[in-house]
Amino acid sequence: MKKTWTASALSLALIVSAAGPAFASTPFQDIGGSGAKQQIEALQAKGIVSGVTDEQFAPGERLLLSQGIAMITRGLPASAPAGDGGAASGTAFFTSVPAASWYAASFESARLRGLDLPAEANPAETMTKEQFVHYVVQAMESTHLFPLIKLSPAEIADGDELTAGYQGTVQRALHYDLVALDESGRFHPQSQMTREEAAAILYRAC
Repeated sequence: MKKTWTASALSLALIVSAAGPAFASTPFQDIGGSGAKQQIEALQAKGIVSGVTDEQFAPGERLLLSQGIAMITRGLPASAPAGDGGAASGTAFFTSVPAASWYAASFESARLRGLDLPAEANPAETMTKEQFVHYVVQAMESTHLFPLIKLSPAEIADGDELTAGYQGTVQRALHYDLVALDESGRFHPQSQMTREEAAAILYRAC
């Protein structure tokens, strides 16, 4: 996973890690030009997505793992309590998730629901497209019962770039219409997710 940061992404990371998500009571002021404006507004109304400030969603900024996992666990909540672990027990498993962090409970919820986050997961790293899609599908399938069907795998032009462990969930995401291939049949699995792209995918999953 790439660790190249722009100045704006670093600023965003500092804001989020220091203060946690900002749930806006008024519409975000910076999503007018976003292709996911309607989806972001719908998710905001449900308390699923938060801004980096009360008025800023930062749609084009890269999605951090901490933000992505929080979005997924809020948007696709467990149908029943997963356990009584709480945030503190999550930090016993994850080596880089402080007990006092705003995202600790989200990581614990994800772990108890079977999302295969590794113990060494770094909340400050940027999520790739295949990674976000993988965890969205895992969360969907832990929440809803889906009929067992035999899929005819879609031909993905850049399928050789997919991480082996994500191939099945990406194929199912295509089947669930969460994502689509581009005009060249490419999925772009290693592209870095933006906050607006993540909101659009999550909206289709909710």
